[in-house]
Amino acid sequence: DVNEHLLYLAGWGDGGGGPEENQLERLSLMADLPNFPQVHSGRADEFFIDLYQRVWDDPRLPTWVGELYLEYHRGTYTSQARTKQANRRAELFYRETELLNSWASLYGMPSRQQQLYQGWQRILLNQFHDVLPGSSIHEVYDDAERIYAEAHAIAQEVRDEALSVLQQQMSVDEQDMLIANTLTWERNDPIQVPEHLAFSSLARQHGQHSTDIDGQRVLLLDGVNVPSCGITTLSSALHEANNEQPSACHASTRHDGTILLQNDYYDLYINRQGEIGRLYDKREQREVLAYAQTGNQLIAYEDRPMSFDAWDIDLFYEEKPYPLHDITAMHVLEEGPIRVTVEIVRSYLSSRITQRISLWRASPRIDFATEIDWHEHQTLLKAAFPLAINTTRATYEIQFGSVERPTHRNTSWDVARFEVCAHRWIDVSEGGYGVSLLNDSKYGHDVHDNVMRLTLLKSGIMPDEQADQGLHRFTYSLLPHIGDWRDAQTVRRAYELNVPLLCLAGQKSHDATSTTGDAISTTSFVQTDCEHIVVETIKPAEDGNGLIVRLYEAHNQRGNCVLTFARDLESVQECNLLEEPVGNVDVQGKSITFKVRPFEIKTFRIWLK
Repeated sequence: DVNEHLLYLAGWGDGGGGPEENQLERLSLMADLPNFPQVHSGRADEFFIDLYQRVWDDPRLPTWVGELYLEYHRGTYTSQARTKQANRRAELFYRETELLNSWASLYGMPSRQQQLYQGWQRILLNQFHDVLPGSSIHEVYDDAERIYAEAHAIAQEVRDEALSVLQQQMSVDEQDMLIANTLTWERNDPIQVPEHLAFSSLARQHGQHSTDIDGQRVLLLDGVNVPSCGITTLSSALHEANNEQPSACHASTRHDGTILLQNDYYDLYINRQGEIGRLYDKREQREVLAYAQTGNQLIAYEDRPMSFDAWDIDLFYEEKPYPLHDITAMHVLEEGPIRVTVEIVRSYLSSRITQRISLWRASPRIDFATEIDWHEHQTLLKAAFPLAINTTRATYEIQFGSVERPTHRNTSWDVARFEVCAHRWIDVSEGGYGVSLLNDSKYGHDVHDNVMRLTLLKSGIMPDEQADQGLHRFTYSLLPHIGDWRDAQTVRRAYELNVPLLCLAGQKSHDATSTTGDAISTTSFVQTDCEHIVVETIKPAEDGNGLIVRLYEAHNQRGNCVLTFARDLESVQECNLLEEPVGNVDVQGKSITFKVRPFEIKTFRIWLK
């Protein structure tokens, strides 16, 4: 008796539309039926406003704490992997382009938000279901590929213009190179420089020649410090970097066919099945993998759900696992000072899986660059890591935060969460130590007991019998760490995997001077002193008045934060997500100070002098 009012949604399906003529006729008839519940038409928002006013203060109102997990359609986290990868890349590309446009506006570039709006419309069109969930017919994905290409071309034009404006502000020799960072913390993660930009003698002196998994020749660099949301010349960055580099990476093949990769962080043994037979963390002097278990197990499962092929994964898929142990080639691909890599080629029925497992000299990340030529149907492919971690909870990134879920199956609700969604990372940690699993384009995950798994492909046959057929390239990474995921800055490390540092050719400019007349070799647009804050968006305001800065608290903690810009601030307003003002913010020169609550999203409208 808390509420006797019910909402019935008219129309068919869940893609929009409205009531049909026969439904309107029934509505008219029901209004005249004696002893029948009162029925009238109206708007959904009116129903919820009325519901709120009637029941919100009722102490009997039940409350649910935690996520509302839909025990259904778990396959949509993975189906049509290329579309999901294109969506991830498009969102990040537009984030970067908007930020660069905002930055370049300091030097006279006009807002291109209306132009980018045309691209955002295309991206959002593809986010309609059933496109992004992977549950459309084949022709839809032909269209989606074309639409993503159109969106990319729109942003590419704006991005190139913005980068050109920013390059002109830098004092750089034409033989030097610029490194740009569009994330709002200082970075020194490894860089892959495209060969056509690797003409700098400094780059060649400090770099390692390599070939990417897509066949592109690159030059690897590390130890390059790039400021928060900033640009630096390679010569300046190398001059300021610590001269004491970690020792080089090494590889060796043992008498039993096992390959050993080593850096300052790990001893990593790859057995003859192409799996990690042992992973030893030198920092903590401990094993990472569970006793007598192997890591990076690639396992195919028969995937024939009872109802909806593209939509669903049923728990009984686990009853038919097929480990991928047919190794056709395995060898040390490269052994240089910056990176060491083993390439493993597997075959499975009609498919071919190529993986490159890499250790870096100056990064604790273990990369698994993967290329799959897939020709199987109704087959689920997962990568599994049994870990020496004692925990009953795992942490999963969601939009603007993270959520904890159980790793056990004690109750029916726990069992139902045998496949869950996460964005760029998941983590399991015990007291003092943990392991994060990062990805650049995947969403389906599961953690049961101490086994962490990432779902790589799901190749259903309905409604698209060609789903996920053909070539896939992606990377996932293992990140063992001291402390928990907050201590390891897993949020930042996952962003870095998805948003690599940009390499730009030097452009000699006579205008590259600061306001004091000094040459500029390093510059930063915005920075924060708060390690648990992520500045997600900087873009021109929708109405063209000022810039919008949107950030969120990522560690579920409170704090006082300072945001500092490249120029003095004229004024700042705090806004809601619709960019409507909710209050003024005190300005101290180039900075603003504000408080954040756990997982809070904050939006500011700023005007720079």
